[in-house]
Amino acid sequence: MINTSLKSGWKGFLSFTLVHQWNKTVVKDKQHFGPLVLQRPYYQEPDRPTILVIHPPGGLVSGDQLMIKVTMQPGSKGLISTPAATKFYRSLGKTTTQTQSVEVSENCDLEWLPQETLFFDRVNAENTLVFNLQSADCRLIAWDIVGLGRPAMQENFRQGFLTQSLTINLSGSPIFIDRFCLSGEDELLDSAFALGGATLMATMLFYHPDVKVLQQLKERLLNKSWAGLCGITLLENVLVLRTLDCDLEEIKARLIEAWQTARLSVIGVEPVYPRIWRT
Repeated sequence: MINTSLKSGWKGFLSFTLVHQWNKTVVKDKQHFGPLVLQRPYYQEPDRPTILVIHPPGGLVSGDQLMIKVTMQPGSKGLISTPAATKFYRSLGKTTTQTQSVEVSENCDLEWLPQETLFFDRVNAENTLVFNLQSADCRLIAWDIVGLGRPAMQENFRQGFLTQSLTINLSGSPIFIDRFCLSGEDELLDSAFALGGATLMATMLFYHPDVKVLQQLKERLLNKSWAGLCGITLLENVLVLRTLDCDLEEIKARLIEAWQTARLSVIGVEPVYPRIWRT
């Protein structure tokens, strides 16, 4: 049964544990209530599952509070994604909150590669993602794609508030903290030194790569026509890729190309294209 204390203050909760046994990683101890479910894992690679987190309502409205908690036991492996975009609809007052945290034990491989998160105009949202790495031998590839407004509907992000936070902790100490706050009237939306009018932004993280990965990514990504919209930096053991665009397919293709380039070096296995990305 779900610990009733977990329900306090949350309208949706999902928790599960990844355990490596019988020469593969399996899902254990799944708990959930509210509008969050876990699709049965499938195996494109024999030892590591693809795991899809599903939010059947399709979006979050004013006052919604969702929490996702993942625990990876030693030696476990997995790719975690979503089948569709996460949408934050306009909020007339109450803050809409999504909190995602992943506990990564020693010698684990984690690929956190969800679909985009879209923030509608007049939203009031807080979106938090935290990776807690227990050991320096953890391996992580993660991305976070943010869309502002609904350009296809001629709706810009001109009102509302968004707080976005992305953190990596190693053995209890932060090694990467990325936090920004946007309002609909913020000059950061249009300024050349910030978003420059782009409606999409993405951050991709690799832990822990070496300089070779940095060079590989620069050679493959920064010789394209969109190189001016992409930056790659190595901060100690965290390689950070940032990119902007107004075309969702373009920004996704860029991230997938980076994943294909770096997976062997970071995770230690050749890239196997997830079939969820073809749907």
